[in-house]
Amino acid sequence: MSQAPSSGIAALLSDYKGFAGGRLWLALALMLSAAVAEGFGLLMIVPLATIAMRGADPELVRFAPWAESLTGDQRFFGALLLFVGALGLRAALLYARDVLLAHLSAEYGANLRLRAAATLARRGWPFASRVGQSGMQSLLLTDVPRAQEALDNFQNLLVGVSMLLVQLALSSLLSPALTAIAVGFIAAAFFVSLRRARRGTVSGREISDALDESAGTGFRLHAGLKAALAQGTLAAFIEEYSASLGRAAGHLTRFARDYSYYRQLAAFGAALFAAALLLIGVRLLHLPFPVLITSLVLFARMSGPAQQVQGNALQLAAYAPAFAAIERRLGKLQSAVFQSSPAQPLEWQQLDVDRVSFEHQLGVGLDQVSFTLGRGQWLGLSGASGGGKTTLVDLVAGLLTPQEGRITIDSRPLGEQLERWRAGVAYVGQEGSVFNDSVRGNLLAEAAAPDEQALWQALELVGLAARIRAMPRGLDEHVGDRGSQLSGGERQRLVLARALLRKPGLLILDEATAALDQQAEAALIERLRGCDPRPAAILVAHRDSTLSRCDSVVSLQHGKTNVDR
Repeated sequence: MSQAPSSGIAALLSDYKGFAGGRLWLALALMLSAAVAEGFGLLMIVPLATIAMRGADPELVRFAPWAESLTGDQRFFGALLLFVGALGLRAALLYARDVLLAHLSAEYGANLRLRAAATLARRGWPFASRVGQSGMQSLLLTDVPRAQEALDNFQNLLVGVSMLLVQLALSSLLSPALTAIAVGFIAAAFFVSLRRARRGTVSGREISDALDESAGTGFRLHAGLKAALAQGTLAAFIEEYSASLGRAAGHLTRFARDYSYYRQLAAFGAALFAAALLLIGVRLLHLPFPVLITSLVLFARMSGPAQQVQGNALQLAAYAPAFAAIERRLGKLQSAVFQSSPAQPLEWQQLDVDRVSFEHQLGVGLDQVSFTLGRGQWLGLSGASGGGKTTLVDLVAGLLTPQEGRITIDSRPLGEQLERWRAGVAYVGQEGSVFNDSVRGNLLAEAAAPDEQALWQALELVGLAARIRAMPRGLDEHVGDRGSQLSGGERQRLVLARALLRKPGLLILDEATAALDQQAEAALIERLRGCDPRPAAILVAHRDSTLSRCDSVVSLQHGKTNVDR
């Protein structure tokens, strides 16, 4: 039997409690204090004003016995002073409460994004590749904001509950019987709202799924836009995107309709509730007029918080499934704390890959692959597409773990020194990431030192310096989304320059120069081989001219190695 989808509420609140710690209790204290200050002001203004205007009514003097010994003017100004003081204190407490809650909400949203990214990174490359760019985009741009919205509603719900509890406690001082009846009405409304909350949870899951679908469809539209325009197939993309947006809009509209219906129903119920209390107070309980009026003022002030609690509960139920979607996508979120100082690159002499196997699926992967690479040597990897070349370099980089065999650095297992090994590796793929930033921003994206001379040296080495100098803003020229203002070869040169700024001991080039013509590629490789000190390199390439510049070549055929030289 399959498990019902989680509402996400319990998980979200538990996560928030762990994040906020003692600050959550401070926020609760501010909520209650502000509610007490407001309730005291409301409780005092009517009876004390009545004393000031009509004299010391015995029924009212019991709430302020000291007022009997005062003159009329003293009672009047005392009432004003208490009222103003209580509301002034309320304003200060509400300010402190709102600032703290806003700070907690903003910090929690940022922390949630950071932990999502950290969790994705810690789960490793195979997991991250399954989540994909559209999945991560949906998570950060849809799920996290909706989870934060759920949290905001929870905080507002606490504010409303604190107001209700304090005002009910104060009203019980005036008339316990009338307060007990009011509690009965509120309890009945609460049980009715539980059904709405369950409906809100269902709506929230539907909205979360629909937004995820539309985000994925939008990402596919952007990724395939160039080809669609060239081929005249844009209509199919737009139609698919329109359908997904329509489904998301339908779910959002249905929830908005339900929310407005319940909100107006609650407002009408509050009016009936006030009328009923007035009737009961006058006809059944025969309350003195000042007590009745004061009680009704308090109950009228409860209407807003009561509707707020119901509305926030419904929205909390609707938005909380987004947090469940985050955990469903990433698993339990992990800490965002990483090692503060980078590991020192490993000083190594020999890399040994010994009978390594890794199978993605039956018959696809590597089988008993072996080779040796010395410091400063260049190794070429050749073979048909899908033969396992990228899998092999991913294993060497530590992105994957061998299912059989072992990889050692100077006779020690790679896993025992992985952090220091990675600190000396530069990995450049065919589709190297060029960011929507300046040339400088792209070069510094992997934490290189902001040394302008070093940046120009790297650009000179890859043959891109003249092109950058010709740009109006030089290093500060914006290269566009994914480097759209550069040619394919220029993008590869830029990514390679960024990698060289790491001063790597091992350079992994997975078709990283495929966009260059043969002559330009040859010149670039010769410059790289002439570096002092020269990094070791593993080149994945199809051109014989590229492989011919390597010290040795390993050919992968059906996942097995064949050493060409």
